[in-house]
Amino acid sequence: MASRRTGLSIDTIRFYQRSGLLKPPARTAAGYRVFTEAEIAELQFIARAQDLGFSLAEIKELVPLRNEDGRSCPEVCSLIRRKLQNVKEKIAGLTELEKELSRAMRACDRALRAHAATPRGCPVIERIAAGTTSRKT
Repeated sequence: MASRRTGLSIDTIRFYQRSGLLKPPARTAAGYRVFTEAEIAELQFIARAQDLGFSLAEIKELVPLRNEDGRSCPEVCSLIRRKLQNVKEKIAGLTELEKELSRAMRACDRALRAHAATPRGCPVIERIAAGTTSRKT
């Protein structure tokens, strides 16, 4: 039922429990998990936070702040600020990767137009093998 209501797989829900994001729910006499409305809302919160790109460690910071009626805003803002900086760094890295791949594509196109008549072979393979790509790792 919780899986169907949240769109999360049973394995994901169990993983959240093992990770400490969610307390184990009550069980029926037959051993089935019984989730309260509050636990369903907690699962939905965790899923939405993941959709926003928050890691499980970051979500562990957010979960206890959820019920603090606005007192947690400074902490949440700090977490968002860190996350935004991380996203900007990833975008910069992806922009560099895009430039490097565009350069590689142009090198491939030039080689193909020249009928790849170089005795050495593919210029991109050679650049990768020689370590002359410009992307930082």
